[in-house]
Amino acid sequence: MKGYETVIILHPDLTEEEVQGTTERFSGVITEQGGEVRKSDIWGLRKLAYKVKGHVKGNFVWLLFTGTPPTIAEFERNLRISEQSIRFMTVRVEDMDAAEKIRPHLLDDPTLSIREGYNGRF
Repeated sequence: MKGYETVIILHPDLTEEEVQGTTERFSGVITEQGGEVRKSDIWGLRKLAYKVKGHVKGNFVWLLFTGTPPTIAEFERNLRISEQSIRFMTVRVEDMDAAEKIRPHLLDDPTLSIREGYNGRF
C-alpha cells in the first residue's frame, strides 16, 4: 500500500472534543477501507491566510496513513460531504518512516507565517 498525508481544515466553531471525534471518524473511514492510520496530529485553531468559505480561522488536523486508491477516494468523498470540513489536501508520501518523525517547525510558534518560517525544509 502507498503512503499518504492529509491536512484537513475543520470548522472553527468546533470544540476540542468535536475535533477529536471528527478526526476519529475520518480515521475510521480509512481503516474500514483497508488502510492504516500511522499517525495523526491535531494542530489546533489557527488563522488562515485568506478567507475560506467565509472563515478566517480553522482547526487543522494532519493524518499520515497508508491505503489504496479506493481508500483515498472514499476518504476524500467523506471529507467533501462533511459539513465540518472546510478544506483538505492529500499528497503521496514516499518515505513513511521519515514522515512519521517530522514535526513542522511552524507549529512551535503560531505567530510565524509560512513566508517567515520557510527555510527550504518543508
